[in-house]
Amino acid sequence: MRLTDSFVVLTVAVFLAGCAGAASPTSRSAAPAARTAAPVTPAAAASTSARRTRWLEMFARGYFPGRSGQIFVIPAEGEVITEREPLYRFMHGSPWDYDTHIPVLLHGRPFIRQGEWNDPVAQQDIAPTLGAILGAGLVPTYTGRVLEQAIAPAAGRPRVIVVMVLDAMRADYFETYADVMPTLTRMRREGAWFSEARANTLPTITGVAHATIGTGTDPRFHGITVNNLFNRATGRPQPAYEALDPRELMALTLADIWNLTTDGRAVIIGHGGALRATTGLVGQGACLVNGRKVIAASYSTRDAGWETNAACYTMSTALEAFNGSRVWKEAGGTWMGHDIASPSKFRASSLYQRFEAEALLAVMAQEPIGADEITDLVMVNMKGPDYAAHAHGPASAELKQTVAELDRQMARILDLLDQKAGPGRSVVVVTADHGMPGEPPPGHRHHPQDIVPLIHERFDPVDQKVVQYYDDASNSQMYIDTARLTARGFSLRDLAAFLERQEYYTAVFTEDEVRAAQARLTSIR
Repeated sequence: MRLTDSFVVLTVAVFLAGCAGAASPTSRSAAPAARTAAPVTPAAAASTSARRTRWLEMFARGYFPGRSGQIFVIPAEGEVITEREPLYRFMHGSPWDYDTHIPVLLHGRPFIRQGEWNDPVAQQDIAPTLGAILGAGLVPTYTGRVLEQAIAPAAGRPRVIVVMVLDAMRADYFETYADVMPTLTRMRREGAWFSEARANTLPTITGVAHATIGTGTDPRFHGITVNNLFNRATGRPQPAYEALDPRELMALTLADIWNLTTDGRAVIIGHGGALRATTGLVGQGACLVNGRKVIAASYSTRDAGWETNAACYTMSTALEAFNGSRVWKEAGGTWMGHDIASPSKFRASSLYQRFEAEALLAVMAQEPIGADEITDLVMVNMKGPDYAAHAHGPASAELKQTVAELDRQMARILDLLDQKAGPGRSVVVVTADHGMPGEPPPGHRHHPQDIVPLIHERFDPVDQKVVQYYDDASNSQMYIDTARLTARGFSLRDLAAFLERQEYYTAVFTEDEVRAAQARLTSIR
């Protein structure tokens, strides 16, 4: 049974499209820029209307009252809105193809059929499909569907299921970087490949997408709508999962369901390069009533080691030997001419990709996965492609080297699965949370630090308090003091119209418009 789109239930419960080369991250002035008026044909008007409707629906799937913002923005195609930090010169979050077209690949005979399908597929479809393979059934919160065409009939259950979310792994990387991806290319050839898989909610960011993949439902139901929630009580942002605390996740993950179904007898491993990724995949663990502790850890940007939340999860002792500082020190603190001598900078290198994969391999080798007929789950976020692309771009030599390293490690993971569970006894799902834009033309990077003063100059020039939070551009939304805006004689639509006149936004919606679109939703497609 699928959750209907008119009924809200709260439960506890990766494309090369840019220009090569390194343009300077110079910001264009945020002053208003007049758009050049051009005749609009009826066909063009209809196309624009259809796009706006689709974007509204994507925001509607991602809207959660009290957590989402009041202004929702769509950057113009090719424009990059990001922070000034050099590690984030490229930023995703938009509905454009470079951010939404992702791989969905299921691999593992005899459980998975070989073939390629071009029907629309979404991240929400992964959990229900794996649930069907497990025989766990559908849960009321699913908005995704079972990809029946990928499942081989009467094949039984695999001993291990691995979900590999390759962070920011655009689908077109499978063509662009095929020469350095022999393992993933082989998996695509042998498995079930969905060529029209896309993220269908906004914003297209890590925390939101991993929860969507993990739960099989929309953000409007699982509650993780952004990476950093704006806390109106404190007036400050906070991570969606502070210190791997899963309490803000409002829907059960597949891992949660299997944990309860097997009464903790299944080995469940969660492993990721960011808290917002690991938690959304692995779920509540022992912080769920009748749940058992699962094995989960995330890379720490404090000390380049690994961290967990001991109340809900257990961290494998295999991770005690892994600290990134040893790796960058052995490399002399540099990689491809870049300084990597800090927990954050280290992540934007292929050395980090090897490090996080080797840590995963150590955990998988130590824990008793595939030892019996109870299917074990390994839920993985591989953050390497994301950080390399954020800093260097999708067309960079740095990203290519990182993807090549990722593919080498994928081969090792498949070999280990055969050793632990036996050949032909596992299923691996490869997907991504989002993509990444290419290099914009010079002057087409923009920063919230320039945009917010522009808004205040127009709507609140003295106190400059109307915009409460717009520091994380990837969230694609602004938190507005609506009472203050109204008291100054303006509406959210006035603010949205003002922003739509800026050349770096192609559409801007208000909270009321998104809310109304949510009420009209009849399908997750």
